[in-house]
Amino acid sequence: MSGPVKKRSYTSTVRREQAARTRGAIVEAAASLFTTRGYARTTVQAVAAEAGVAPDTVYAVFGSKVRLLTAVIDARLAPPGVANVMDRDETQAVRREPDQRRQVHLFARDMARLSTRVRPVFEVLRVAADAEPEVRSVYEEMERHRLANMRRVAEWLGANGPLTVDVDAAAHTIWVLASPDAGRLLCDVRGWSEDAHAAWLESTLAGVLLPPRPGVPGPRRHPR
Repeated sequence: MSGPVKKRSYTSTVRREQAARTRGAIVEAAASLFTTRGYARTTVQAVAAEAGVAPDTVYAVFGSKVRLLTAVIDARLAPPGVANVMDRDETQAVRREPDQRRQVHLFARDMARLSTRVRPVFEVLRVAADAEPEVRSVYEEMERHRLANMRRVAEWLGANGPLTVDVDAAAHTIWVLASPDAGRLLCDVRGWSEDAHAAWLESTLAGVLLPPRPGVPGPRRHPR
């Protein structure tokens, strides 16, 4: 009885590994084409050719071109095996940190690094959303998820001390300031470094959301 069970288990493991490799190859091919050609000029056929698979395989794995784009974004947000960006070690370190200002520091550094990885692909989604209703719907869905995640961050901050606003307002503030759009304007348009982006985000969030500390000067100017 044990022999066939082991064989089936081995076969299932090999198939999962093959499926993961195929998915990874498609995501990497799509990332390259989306960021160089844009959404409209990237076809499923081109992605399939780049990945060395059939177009039907791309559709079978992802369902549609826009869901392929969101898979690329998801891959930039979290490492393999992590389902939600909020479950990453970096984000959980923010949750576990008992000091509010240290929380803001860790969060800002993480968001700046994440923004650098995600911005190019997220910008493809943002631009395509203006032209295609299906993409607009997905873009709005992703922003709703991002707002929900930022609310969790606001709750973590509020659990460690008072905030200058309620949790809902704090969530919206973090959602705006930590957005890919803010990173695009500061870094891609104005040429700021990732470190400057992180310092700006930290000082701005602390200044807006946390009560001032008695006898401590205001936020320092960020480097450019």
